[in-house]
Amino acid sequence: MCNKLLKTTKKIIPISLQTELKALQQPLAPSKNFLLIILPYFVGKTDALGAKTRSFLSFPYGPLTISSYVNKKSFNGSKVKILDLNLSEAYGAEELLEIIKSELNREVIDVLGFSFMFDTSFPYLISLSKDIKNLFPKTPIIVGGAAATTGYKEILELVDPVDAVCYSEGEQAMLNLLDYSKTIEFDSPPWVTRKNLNLKPETRYVESLDDVVELDYSLIDISKYSMKESFSPFAAYRYHNKEFNQFFLVTSRGCPFKCTFCAEPALHGANMRFASVEKIISHIADLKDKYNINVLTLYDDQLLIDVPRAKNLFRQLRKFNLRIEMPNGVTAVFIDKELAFLMKDAGVDTIPLAIESGSDYVLRNIIVKPLRLNKLPKIVSHLRDAKIFVIGYFVIGMPGEEDSHRKETYDLIKLIDLDWSSFSIAAPVRGSKLYEQAKSEGWLPDNYGLGSFEANRSILNIPGRDPAEIEEQTFYLNLKCNFVENRALRIKDFLTADRLFKEVTEKTDRHAFAYYFLAITKYYLGDLSESKNMHSEYLFIIKSANKWKIASDFFQLNDKWESLIS
Repeated sequence: MCNKLLKTTKKIIPISLQTELKALQQPLAPSKNFLLIILPYFVGKTDALGAKTRSFLSFPYGPLTISSYVNKKSFNGSKVKILDLNLSEAYGAEELLEIIKSELNREVIDVLGFSFMFDTSFPYLISLSKDIKNLFPKTPIIVGGAAATTGYKEILELVDPVDAVCYSEGEQAMLNLLDYSKTIEFDSPPWVTRKNLNLKPETRYVESLDDVVELDYSLIDISKYSMKESFSPFAAYRYHNKEFNQFFLVTSRGCPFKCTFCAEPALHGANMRFASVEKIISHIADLKDKYNINVLTLYDDQLLIDVPRAKNLFRQLRKFNLRIEMPNGVTAVFIDKELAFLMKDAGVDTIPLAIESGSDYVLRNIIVKPLRLNKLPKIVSHLRDAKIFVIGYFVIGMPGEEDSHRKETYDLIKLIDLDWSSFSIAAPVRGSKLYEQAKSEGWLPDNYGLGSFEANRSILNIPGRDPAEIEEQTFYLNLKCNFVENRALRIKDFLTADRLFKEVTEKTDRHAFAYYFLAITKYYLGDLSESKNMHSEYLFIIKSANKWKIASDFFQLNDKWESLIS
C-alpha cells in the first residue's frame, strides 16, 4: 500500500514526506543513544599583529541541528545528547577524558561522535578517540563537521580508533543510522570508511530545510556560552543598557559560486536550498517567547541570492524589533535601494560585503567570482542612504595576485569609501580549489596535515614570492585603511570611531594603533584623562614590540600626536 501511495502521489507529496513514507517501509531497529562530543577549539583574543578580529564561544549550531532533527524525527525513539568540551575549564586530555567517561558510564551509549569543525581540534581527536576506544572497544566512534568533511582521508589514515566519517551534512545520516541499523553499520553514503576511502564520497542532504530551522536549545545550557556579535560599532551587547539574547540561524544551504579559496561547495553543495520564510518567522517568534531574542545572527552563505525571498524575510523580521547581523558576508550585487532600506528597517545596522578583491583581473581569473566592481559605488550609496555601516571583506595573497592588484584593492576601498575593511590572507583550506592547486604544485609546507592550518598566515611556498612580504603588506593595508585613514575619523564622527577602536582593543591582544587612535577619539570627545591613559598604553606597546614601533614611525604617529595636543 505504501509503495502504491508513494508511486501514485509522488508529484504532490512534499519531498520530506516522501522520505518518511519510504522510511516506513524499512524495519525499525531498537532505539539507540548517540553521544555527540564537541571537541575543544581555541577561543580567545586574536593576535594584534594579524589582520582580523573575532572570537567567542558560540552555540554549537551544527550539533544542535543534528540533535534537534534526530530527536524530533526518530521513529524508534533514538536520542542524541550533546557534550560540549569547550564548556570545561580543564583542557588537558586526561581531564577531558574523565568528563567523557562519566557520560559513558552514566548510561548505555550506542554510538559516540566527535564534532570536528576546526583544524585546531585535531590533537584532541587523536588522543581522546584512542583512550575511549581502549576503554570502550565495542562503541563505534564517528566524526563529522566541516573539518571532518574536508579532511576525511587524513582522519581515516591517521586516527585508527575512528570507524567512519560523515561526509557533509549529518542530519539524515544520523537519523538513518540510529533508526534502521540494528548493528551500527556504515556501508552506505554519506559514511566514509577505510573500505571505501578511495571512492568519491557522497552525501545525503536534508531535503527540506524547514525540518532543521527549529532548534531545541534545551539540549544545551545557553547561559554558559559567551555569544558575541561580530565586529561593528553598534554591537548591542556593549551599547544598550539591557540584557541581550543572541541566537544563530541558517536559513539556506549551498552556494552556486566557485570562489577558488572557499570550501563551501564541498560542504553543502552548489545548489541552493532554502527554508521557507514562514518557518523562519515561526521559529523566531518561538525564540522571542521562550528566550526574548533581541539579536539575530544570520549565518547563511548566500542570504540575498533569492532577492524576492530576502525582501519578504526582512519585511517580516521588522515586527520583532531585533538587531540583525550577517557575519559571513553578503554578495553585494543583489542589493538594491529597496532591499537596503528593508534590511535597515528590520534591524540591520552593519553589513559586510564579500568583495574579495579590488582587481577585476583577480576576481575573474584567480578567484573566479562573478562580481563586477563598477556596480559597487551605487550599491554602497544605497546602503549609506539607509544609514547602514559598510564593511568590505577582502582576500590578500592569492596565487597570481601582484602588488599592482593589491594597489587596486586599496584604490577601490577609497573610491567606494568603506567604513571598515577586513583582510584575510589567502589560505589553502581543505575542500577548496586553492588547496588542490597548492597540493599539486607543491606549494604546501612540509607535513602540512590536519591541525596545521593557521589563519591569517601566508604559508604558500610559491616560487618567486615571499610569504613574509604578503603578511607585511596585509598588515600595513589594514593599518592604513582602518586606522590612519579611518572614515569615521575623517568625517568627524568621533563616537563611531571611538566604538570601533574600542572593539579592536578588546578583541585583539595589545593593538598599538587601536590604543593610539582611541586616545585621539577620547581627546575629541573631551575625555582628556582617558585619552592620556590610552596614549600611555600605546607608548608601552611600541616600546615593547619592535614591529609596532616601526609601523608607528612609518605613519609618523608621534609627530601627529604632538601636533594634535600642541
